[in-house]
Amino acid sequence: MREGRFAAAVVGCRMGRNHALTLASLPDFTLAGVCDLNAETAREVAERTGGPAVYADFDRMLKELNPDVVVIATPTDSHSRLTIRAAEAGVRGIYCEKPMAVHMGDARLMAKACAASGARLVVGHQRRMSAPYKTMRRLLRSGAIGAPYLLRASCAGDFLSDGTHSVDSLLYLAGDEKVRWVLAAMFRRPNALVPAARRYGHAVESGMMATIEFESGLRAELLTGEVRMPGRGYQDIEVFGEKGRLWRAGDAAQSAVLVQNEEAGGLRVPELDPPDGSNDGLPGVFRSFAHSLRTGEPHPLDASVAMRTMEVVMAAYESARLGERIELPLRQDRFPLDLMPSVKEAEE
Repeated sequence: MREGRFAAAVVGCRMGRNHALTLASLPDFTLAGVCDLNAETAREVAERTGGPAVYADFDRMLKELNPDVVVIATPTDSHSRLTIRAAEAGVRGIYCEKPMAVHMGDARLMAKACAASGARLVVGHQRRMSAPYKTMRRLLRSGAIGAPYLLRASCAGDFLSDGTHSVDSLLYLAGDEKVRWVLAAMFRRPNALVPAARRYGHAVESGMMATIEFESGLRAELLTGEVRMPGRGYQDIEVFGEKGRLWRAGDAAQSAVLVQNEEAGGLRVPELDPPDGSNDGLPGVFRSFAHSLRTGEPHPLDASVAMRTMEVVMAAYESARLGERIELPLRQDRFPLDLMPSVKEAEE
């Protein structure tokens, strides 16, 4: 630590630009270095964040800076490798962008390496710390819409890269209840977004639909990519209860949350949870990270939470691959899409 601050380094300066800007703005951290394979990208971020050291070599940065905290915002297929290297280098905390890894095998290796070194690992499913989602969970707990019976999420993108946020949000709104089973179907074809059926270093599908059932019988539905609900925003989330519904109409919605129940007037805007230092996006995530490192208290985005989200995501892929309902715990450590014929092979 430097003068009571945690020395932080960011690797992956395209996705990690906002992380670097946030760390540089907080009194808990000193942004000591930024790293990217494209040195010019790293220099541009350094110029905007007070001039931290610039690197194009991750191992060299770890050795020379000996940071307390490393933020990994690189393509998904590098998450496991870089996390393990940071843990072995002795860092105290690792923030890894979502999704945690490409498959369960890598996610388990990440968690094992951090447990062995004592590094705290958190994964960037930041929506569960935001005011809109905290408000929705509070309303659910207070019985504002009665007993919930169905949650639904719809979003653009592939299920691993974007659907992971949807899955984590639904698990959070369900009180992180244990999932009993997952049933899913998908299709794959080249399209404008993913012409080669790959993204962020891994195979992707064109559209996915999944149903999950929790231990209580509560169910959730997810629609991503080309089967998402037409006209809906990114990360559109609904919760249906016996007496009404809650709706988060996407990240860019004019109203952060809408509620409809037995009160007259249709959909209306509830009062959001007030600012508490942790529910304002990335700043709150990193303030909470500093607090966790100082006190040893769990972080809301702890890897143990992310592992449950990862398991549901991978179970959906495995269900689609096998055409079967997958009971948890998941026993497949490999990425199910890698076990299927590629789009190119299917066309041939």
